[in-house]
Amino acid sequence: MSEHEPDELGSALRVLAADASVPPTLSGGQIRRRGEARGRRRRAAVATTAVVVLGMGAAVGVPWVMDGSKEVRRPVATEAPNPSLTAPVPASAPARIDLRRKVLTFGPAGEKLRSFRLTMRDDVTAGSAKVKYKDPRRKIPVSLSAPPDSGYNIEASWVVELSLPSGEVLYLFADDASGSPMNRSVLRVPAADAGWVYDRLNVGDTVTLK
Repeated sequence: MSEHEPDELGSALRVLAADASVPPTLSGGQIRRRGEARGRRRRAAVATTAVVVLGMGAAVGVPWVMDGSKEVRRPVATEAPNPSLTAPVPASAPARIDLRRKVLTFGPAGEKLRSFRLTMRDDVTAGSAKVKYKDPRRKIPVSLSAPPDSGYNIEASWVVELSLPSGEVLYLFADDASGSPMNRSVLRVPAADAGWVYDRLNVGDTVTLK
């Protein structure tokens, strides 16, 4: 608002007050001419007042809307968030394995971030497994009864070791190992996606199997 706007508003209001206080002591023709002149001044004063008020409203970011003889103040509308803006994908997201469909899914319950088809047996144990260990390259036992140093091991990449509450161990790794065993401890991820899965699972994370 400019420094002259308050003076203009005050002048306009003084004109209106002065017009209202003039006594009708003149002739009919003079009164009529005075009345016409007074009407013109009054309209000019009202217009000046409206301009000043609208300028004040714009200065504080609040629009003013003329509604008959009143000025209606309306709040500034809040912009709706852009639907294309989404939260970044967390480095560690909840993971779950659908044992019936044999699908590993990352994302909060009710949402789907990414899903991967697993190669696995039908009798994999259900439960809440913890990520116990991970290694981009390591040997894993061929069978549940073979200890890690028994010689019956295979080289696997992007290995994530899961531990069930019962102590049973599951191995999640890339499906690129020749002669990979098909027992219930093995969960094979497509080779092209195994690195992504490996990066998203951290030691201590929970993987739900059901």
